[in-house]
Amino acid sequence: MIIEKLIMENFRQFHGRQEIVFAKAKGKNVTLIHAENGFGKTALLNALLWGFYGHDGLTDDLPKRERVIHEGVVIAAKSKQDIFARVTILFEDDDDRYTLTRTLSLAQQKDDPRRTDLQLRVNHEGQTYDENRPQWKIDAIMPQGISPFLFFNGERIDHLAMEKNADEITDAIHQMLGLHLLKRTIDDLESQNVRGKLVTELRENTDEDTKKLIDNLATLEKAIEELRQRLAACKTNQEANDAEIETIDARLAANHQASDLQAQRAHLEGEETEANARLTDLSARLAQLISEDGYTLFAEELVTKGKAITMRLREEGKIPARVLNTFIEDLLRAGKCICGNELKEGGDAYERVKQLLTIAGDQHFNNAVGSLDNAIGLIEGAIVRTREAFKTMAAERVETKQRLHSIKESLDEISQKLGGKESEEVHKLEEKRQNLQLRQRELDREQGSLEPDIADKEGEREQLRRQIAESRQQAAAAARAQGRLLILDEGHDLLRTILDYEMKDIRKILEEEINKHFKKIIDRDYWVELNEDFVLRLRKRVAYEEASGELDVAHSQGQRQVTSLVFIASLVALASRRQEIPTILKGVEGGNYPMVMDSPFGQLGDEFRAGVARWIPGLAPQVVIMVSSSQYRGEVERELDESLRVGRRYMLCYHGPAKRKEAATRITIGGKTYTQYRESQIEFTEVKEIE
Repeated sequence: MIIEKLIMENFRQFHGRQEIVFAKAKGKNVTLIHAENGFGKTALLNALLWGFYGHDGLTDDLPKRERVIHEGVVIAAKSKQDIFARVTILFEDDDDRYTLTRTLSLAQQKDDPRRTDLQLRVNHEGQTYDENRPQWKIDAIMPQGISPFLFFNGERIDHLAMEKNADEITDAIHQMLGLHLLKRTIDDLESQNVRGKLVTELRENTDEDTKKLIDNLATLEKAIEELRQRLAACKTNQEANDAEIETIDARLAANHQASDLQAQRAHLEGEETEANARLTDLSARLAQLISEDGYTLFAEELVTKGKAITMRLREEGKIPARVLNTFIEDLLRAGKCICGNELKEGGDAYERVKQLLTIAGDQHFNNAVGSLDNAIGLIEGAIVRTREAFKTMAAERVETKQRLHSIKESLDEISQKLGGKESEEVHKLEEKRQNLQLRQRELDREQGSLEPDIADKEGEREQLRRQIAESRQQAAAAARAQGRLLILDEGHDLLRTILDYEMKDIRKILEEEINKHFKKIIDRDYWVELNEDFVLRLRKRVAYEEASGELDVAHSQGQRQVTSLVFIASLVALASRRQEIPTILKGVEGGNYPMVMDSPFGQLGDEFRAGVARWIPGLAPQVVIMVSSSQYRGEVERELDESLRVGRRYMLCYHGPAKRKEAATRITIGGKTYTQYRESQIEFTEVKEIE
């Protein structure tokens, strides 16, 4: 999909008719929109989302979401009949061109702002017609579930690095990389409309014992669904809880009485994250050491006994054997001595040689003792190595635990100091933060108990399904139902296996893609890993004395934002070349998607801005960047100019009685100065193209 043009009519602060034509050429795919904070960047982003998805597409940070029509127009209108807000989007997908028009009248806004009029006109091979199901068609081209990954506020995307958003991320990957149909088929096969009907049919045509199994299965599936709902609610509560804590931290950081202590706490919490990661890594390495080499720590007595046996055999001259019985037997069979004399059976020479068998050593015994001697030496060396490795890791583990204990004491001390501040605001914020942390621990415990419960019940469910499948039914109807159910379950399991393999391959490819671009932006020895749930982990290698290991990096907000930006851009890049990705499914198509970014440089430090400005625009077929003058100055301006990718440039000119203090009245672009704020009693934003 490529967006060609956006037309806004009385949408939010965009008074009258305002339009933007977007850059779409391969070498000049960037549309740059200059706007100060408060001038309309968020409203512009939401104009696109509202056009595509209506009220449900609006972002949470848009105030008064139920008021879409420009407020000045509503107040000034003498007649309420012809007042409306409208967004028109011209876009192309594959070889078809679309004109989307969404309209909201004042009457609709007052009654229910979710009810809009939507028209989608399609031009296909020269023929133009209206889509009968416009929203369905839009969702088929660009599902709403992936919109947060394509249209976003750059200062709010660091949540992608958090585990609680794993389901949202996985679903977006399914949709953007052409796996949504496979996932939807699996879900349909599990549904009450498909599997449920077959189970009902089987139950109606089966014996009492199998009926009980089927009833137990239904009860168990209901219990699993309830547990999943509780787990989903728990994750939602965790997300809300985290957001409240982040808000409190920001307010404490901005308070002059609390800012120093809050900065210390943020630093200590970063150290705590690293220490916990190190402790987890050490525990895993200790577990591996014990499982693979732990037996050596209990083998010292066995080694001592083995060495005593081999020493005694050497003292007795049994090893190494002076002559082997196989050598004597070969001479007797050949009938000739090593001296050349014949050895005839019954002869004196034959009997004298045969008597040597009583003192000759057994070859197999000799070989076995030699192997034992060698094994004893290997185990002795392994004992020393294992003991030293165990001591080193155990000592490091103790040290890390002590460090964690010290950090927690320091964090408790900071919390007490903040709670004891004379400022009532600081006191209340800290008290609320403590309560939220207690709540978070409760939620973590709840999640920790729900997940194994679900896994156990899913295991019980599979066992019940096998029992039902193994039951032999005499009735023809039951046999048919049983057969259909077996085919369904086999098909479901096959599709699930294919999807699992596909996601495993894609995870590796996506991880490589992310790291390829990530290392161009962050000049540190860090790398990104995706776990099985596609949660981003920033990793680094740490050396400690003679040991080394890999640990999670405690993300700064800037690092989280960069990581999330690169994740989205890499996913969009892979989607555009989906057919080239060598996975188990062949011929699967992804899609070309635009990236529309509001303030992508907002929370980035100077060390990240240049890299993001240089590399991100090249990863998507179309990029729209909205940026304030403070974010644009310096590295961003230089990199975007040198890239020669900016094909269209606009600015948002704000008219109103006042502006934010930090917003500049004028902006200089390419050596020319433009006025971007004009004092006015009527508040509105005007889109102006910059040549």
